[in-house]
Amino acid sequence: MLPRKTALNAPMSGAELDAALVKIFGDNRQSAFARAIGSTSRTVRSWIAETYGLVPTHIAILVRLMLQAKVTPEQLPEVER
Repeated sequence: MLPRKTALNAPMSGAELDAALVKIFGDNRQSAFARAIGSTSRTVRSWIAETYGLVPTHIAILVRLMLQAKVTPEQLPEVER
């Protein structure tokens, strides 16, 4: 059976985000992703823990696009703060 396709904007759980970030960033996923998007590790941890509900839609879309495009962290542009 083929895996079911997920819409880019489908709800994403914290566990799904964590698993996706492991595929993209490896063990240092939370701080690496936070740096890549100009955020903090604390914010990324709150998404994974679902402190405020499911992962924000725009983050779910970004992560799914990164997985589909097989983007590596080195290919991400620098974010200015």
